[in-house]
Amino acid sequence: MFLADLANVSLRQIYRNRRRYKSVIVGISVGIAGIIIVLTMGDSVEENLGQNLELLGSATIVKASFDYTKSKRKHGGQYFDKDVDDIKKLPGVKSASPVVLGFPIFTYKLNRSDGRLLGVEENFFDTVHIPMARGRRINFDDVAWFSSVCVVGDEIVRALFSKDEDPLGKRIFIGGHLFRIVGVIGGVEDPSFLKTVMIPISVARSRFADMYEIKNIYVRAFNWDAVAKLHQDLYEVLKANQPGYAESMDIRSFPERIKTIQHAVLLVKVFLYAALSVTMVLGGIGIMNVMLSAIRERTKEIGLRKSVGATEWMILSQFLFESVSISLTGALLGILLGIVGVTVLLEVFQTSPSYGMFLMSILGGVVFGVFLGIASGILPAIKASRLDPAESMRFE
Repeated sequence: MFLADLANVSLRQIYRNRRRYKSVIVGISVGIAGIIIVLTMGDSVEENLGQNLELLGSATIVKASFDYTKSKRKHGGQYFDKDVDDIKKLPGVKSASPVVLGFPIFTYKLNRSDGRLLGVEENFFDTVHIPMARGRRINFDDVAWFSSVCVVGDEIVRALFSKDEDPLGKRIFIGGHLFRIVGVIGGVEDPSFLKTVMIPISVARSRFADMYEIKNIYVRAFNWDAVAKLHQDLYEVLKANQPGYAESMDIRSFPERIKTIQHAVLLVKVFLYAALSVTMVLGGIGIMNVMLSAIRERTKEIGLRKSVGATEWMILSQFLFESVSISLTGALLGILLGIVGVTVLLEVFQTSPSYGMFLMSILGGVVFGVFLGIASGILPAIKASRLDPAESMRFE
């Protein structure tokens, strides 16, 4: 019955002084809502960032090639279709794309240009992240039907065509074979692609005698967390498939780029948590101030209660319970705001949150609300419990 009375008195005091407590409750609710949203959505947003090709560029790429200077025996420097199939089965692999390589002359009318020719599969553009400035990529049908189409880099376009001439749909000679341009490469992280022409890998292998062997394999990891292990797994698979040439295999990844992006993400998270922590601390200070103010206004009431038999423990419990009630009210409102915020962000980001973390953050919000109420109200409650009854009754 004592707890029921405390709850009844505390809630009545909060309602009676709701204008005074409003800013404190709002501050706590905003802090709790922010914590729930950040904890719940943080991992999902970070996972999306870890898969965002626009942001990552080549950061999550692992490239397999050969370094002939390290080879102790004669080696043609090639990988095989089985290598690509085995790589695609590795955990953490989002896509793997083989590349055949050549260096023919590109010709359009009387204009000529040298450059790099790549035979690629349709998934190469997503694996390496090759954006298109104009036109389209090489697609599945192009590879399956041996289409004589190509995608060209901007430097090749400038070398072969006049400034005002649209290259799309034009036909150029590549090593004596006629190809139709279907796309122009846009801004890329690796500038070597600007002086590159890409054709379907099936066409490259069938028409160019020196472009059958797979020279490079580009592998895209699911996210930045998978890159380090994928780098090692890739080497182990290729070493097992070609045990005599392991020393000349060149497996490269770009961990420094991942660290740069992760550092930026960490700074944002630290800033968010710091801002939320400051909000919560201010909420706690606000509770302490309003409770001290309440004690001053209710000094006569405290003296009267003590005069009719209330113990120090009863007075302490009353004010401490009132402090916890204020904090818990803010926490419950914050939980409601957090649930609404998470629901809205799920629609915006189209992602799946960690429901375990969601439930833990809600439970943590309740626990933190109780803790904040106790921490902020304990000193005012002790002060109220130790007031002298006679002096309190004479207080003006």
